Formats: sequence, C-alpha cells, structure tokens
Amino acid sequence: MVLDHKHIALFIPLALFSACNADDSALLSYQHTLQVGLYSVHTQNDTVLTDVKVYGIGREDSMLYDVESASSFYLNLNLSRCTTEFVIQTQTLQDNIFIRYDKELEPVSGSSGIAMEISVDSIGHTKTFIDSVSIVHKTIKYNESLENARFFVY
Repeated sequence: MVLDHKHIALFIPLALFSACNADDSALLSYQHTLQVGLYSVHTQNDTVLTDVKVYGIGREDSMLYDVESASSFYLNLNLSRCTTEFVIQTQTLQDNIFIRYDKELEPVSGSSGIAMEISVDSIGHTKTFIDSVSIVHKTIKYNESLENARFFVY
C-alpha cells in the first residue's frame, strides 16, 4: 500500500484504533526489526543513499541511524503497539514511513519458551524520494535474518 500526502491523515487514525495487546511485549526482552533493502526505481538494482538519518517517531531513542551511506536499514518495531512510524532523511530530502503489523506469541525452543512473531500488514509512505515499497517477506520471526521490504527510491 502506498500513501500519498492526502491519504496519510486517513491512515494514522485507522492505525491508532487497530486492536493490539500491549501486554504481550512485557513477556519479551528483545526487539524485532523490519529489514529494509534500498533499490533504484529506475534499474531495480540495489542502491545506496548518502548522508542518511533515520528517526523513530514517538520514542526516546529517536535517532536510529546517522551514517554517511546506507543500502539497507534495520527498523525496530514497537512491540507495545501494532504500528510504528519512522522518518528517513537523505541529504535534504525526507520521507515518513508508516508500518502496520499484527503480533502473535509463538512457542520456541530455548530458555525463553515463547517469541513474538510479527506479520506486516502494510507499509505506507510519503513520496519525496521513495517511489514505492514492496513487502517481500511479511513475517518477522525471532532470530531470523531476511529482507522484509524493499524501498524503491528515485
């Protein structure tokens, strides 16, 4: 799902009213990340952005990245909600990202006994330098390293 500036105002209230159990995250001591690869909209090949900053909206540790260049991101999802928002800047351009997901506790082996499994429903974004987003692997499991989404940039 791609959101333009007109539809963002509609998306945020819907995301905030979605059913989500905040108590589930209290059982877990680790974070889940959405793994994002960057791709050129023109060539469909992986690409690199320069002078990159990524902020999490509504969190104490808002600065997630401040790097000279990046070809991928690991975006920590908020396990106490069903939505997480980010700001991605490159040079003088900025886009907002809105991720909506469902959570489910799953049994695992080891000392913890349970883990959170995340299923990404949708990723909305503004369109300053991000042309489109593709969810390539919607399930995020504990200790799994897969590219979940591709951001196609101009």
